Amino acid sequence: MKKSHIITSGIVTLLIVLSAITIALYYVELLTPEISLATVVLLIIGLATGALLPNVVSTWVILLLTTIGGAILLLGDVPVSLASKIVLLAVFPISAGLMALGRFIVIRFGWINVNRHDIERYTQHYDQVTKLQTEHNASKMYLKATRFIKDDIDLELSFTVTAIHWAHNTQFKQFHPADYDEALRQMARVLKDSRLPSESLYYLGHGTFLIISHQLSTETYEKRNSYTKEQLNQVRCLEAVPQFKWGKVVIDDANVTQYPTLDETLNQLRRQMETDLVVEYLQGERS
Repeated sequence: MKKSHIITSGIVTLLIVLSAITIALYYVELLTPEISLATVVLLIIGLATGALLPNVVSTWVILLLTTIGGAILLLGDVPVSLASKIVLLAVFPISAGLMALGRFIVIRFGWINVNRHDIERYTQHYDQVTKLQTEHNASKMYLKATRFIKDDIDLELSFTVTAIHWAHNTQFKQFHPADYDEALRQMARVLKDSRLPSESLYYLGHGTFLIISHQLSTETYEKRNSYTKEQLNQVRCLEAVPQFKWGKVVIDDANVTQYPTLDETLNQLRRQMETDLVVEYLQGERS
């Protein structure tokens, strides 16, 4: 599959270059037949320059030879028409430029296709905006943690899954996409700075962050949450303070079979956060 992409891009590039050469030679032979041989020679030199020399070197060669050729043709006594002089001046830099562009396309797209698997794998594991791991990694960590709980003979292992959801993020993204990404970066930075090294951070998309906390005491966990909330309140989205919904599920021996995968836990966390929305709405109505 990778080779077919490279071959396709190479064939398309070659087709474009050859088509341009064919059209150019046709019009040269039609309009200025007296310079056809010189045009072919310059065309070959230009193609060789663009194909074989590095970009910086080929650029300097093009500038130097075009300048020298321009001085000879325009200032010297060359018995050809002005149109022929322009053709002779243009054929070398254009052919060299086309070949250099073609080489760039083949190398560029060839590299992308060869490394497509690595690129896709990286984007699957890491969110490009927040630079946090994604749900794919969170699921693997969750399964590993639950396996240790099931195998624990002392029944003392546990971990806490915390979700932090940016409320109304969809509307903000719709009208301010660039500021949306910057806000997510700020939130991710807060979590990286405020959570403990033993906690794992993830971004699930759609404004939802996930924290997996291993073997933290209730007191330590609550202190971390209070500090995180204070820091998140410092985040600004176009001078507005974003609102966050929180949910948590403690996984231990008593409920590990109830939440065998991360999906079940996320469903429970969503229900908690939806309840928070309803409670907040009712409190607003009463006030």
